[in-house]
Amino acid sequence: MDTHLLLQQNCDRLLAQYEANMKAVIGLQSTLIEDVLPSVADELALDSEQINWAKRWLEDTQTIFQLLRRDNFTRSFAIQSIRKNLHWRLKKLWPPEPDIPLARVHFLPLNVRDPLGRPIIVIQALGFEDASETYRSLLIHTMEQFRLRLKALNDASDLVVLQYIVIFDVKELSVQTLSVDLVSWVLRDLIPRFPGMLAAVNSSWTHSGMWNIAKRVLPASAVSRVFFSSPKELMSYFAPSSLPKDYGGYLPPLNSLDCLPPASPQPSPKSYMMSASPSPIYLSPTSLLNPFFGYPVSSSQGSPSLHHGRRRKRDLIRTLAILFWLRWRRPITTCLWLAALVFTGRMWNWLLYSPSRSALLRSWSISSAM
Repeated sequence: MDTHLLLQQNCDRLLAQYEANMKAVIGLQSTLIEDVLPSVADELALDSEQINWAKRWLEDTQTIFQLLRRDNFTRSFAIQSIRKNLHWRLKKLWPPEPDIPLARVHFLPLNVRDPLGRPIIVIQALGFEDASETYRSLLIHTMEQFRLRLKALNDASDLVVLQYIVIFDVKELSVQTLSVDLVSWVLRDLIPRFPGMLAAVNSSWTHSGMWNIAKRVLPASAVSRVFFSSPKELMSYFAPSSLPKDYGGYLPPLNSLDCLPPASPQPSPKSYMMSASPSPIYLSPTSLLNPFFGYPVSSSQGSPSLHHGRRRKRDLIRTLAILFWLRWRRPITTCLWLAALVFTGRMWNWLLYSPSRSALLRSWSISSAM
């Protein structure tokens, strides 16, 4: 399939999921901030500064959407995984550090986008021969810096951007300088902590040996987002005005772009803007999105509340009865049918073989004659 068409389909699918699940995401954020965060704070004895730092992460709507999406929009699974992620962040990213200089990572100006409206990152890969904790910490903070930049971009505009697209330059990478353990850790442990943030990786990778190594540790979902492009193919996807001169475009070279002041973002035809005032919705007592499971809930402006203002026993009994019937209706129906068959059989047996049968038939005959 054509690369442009595949990226277009993936982008459209993501935006549709974002629109369809926005209310669920807002409700999940409310539960995380009001219930999960206080529980984690008590468990880890967090101070007010740590709590506020964790709360800012939970308020990142795009990140919470991607985490919920990774768990197939199953609320209970998402709450569990986000809680674990919060523990991990407090261990690996606290206290927050100033932005580290990323000499090999280049953020193109904010008004420069790919054809689908996403900001562009150019990464000039450098080999790591081992997987030491120093390199891992550097990569963790790099991904967090990516997230914070994307959040700042969304905070500064009403238009929502969910992903970056990455041009991965591997001209200086070789098999001898590639740590398979480090690549495996990035793909299996680090990327899932920041799911969906990188839309695709376009690479000029011409070393088939390295690709064969990487495919062994890449999950199928990651393989589908990696495209190996020749310079001509890169130019056919990106407009020349979106590429630096290093890759045949009209922008200044990468080392010059890093010195330019940031440009103000411009609206993109593929960015999605959510309505500021969603209409109220009503959640079923048995809905997985219902934070008060068993009771009817209404949700307006992302704040779910009990539909009747309190937890009524009759609502809970009704829900339990419904769940009991849904769980046991087949065995109950089968038993009722069997009981009816047994009763019918016994009635026929009584009518055919009972000593009082003749008297009963005689009385019927007399009644008919009269």
